[in-house]
Amino acid sequence: MTDGERLIAWPAVQEGTPILSSDGQELGKVVEVVADRQKDIFSGVTLRSGLLENRLFVPADAIDELTAGEVRLRITAAEAGSLEPYED
Repeated sequence: MTDGERLIAWPAVQEGTPILSSDGQELGKVVEVVADRQKDIFSGVTLRSGLLENRLFVPADAIDELTAGEVRLRITAAEAGSLEPYED
């Protein structure tokens, strides 16, 4: 297992980590981890697919694995089309 494949906990997810759909398509990159760090509650991540794109919210239940090299989702690229925009 390489470092990029090693499972990590949500606090270790880095901005810019690629987000992949369950069918292997890169949907974008992590912009922000959405969580209450004091209560250790992970809500999900936001992603942006391009510089001018709006951020989308990926809820924790749509995430399959967090690794040092990528965030793998339980949903396909087509299903990711229904992700909601994220507003701070």
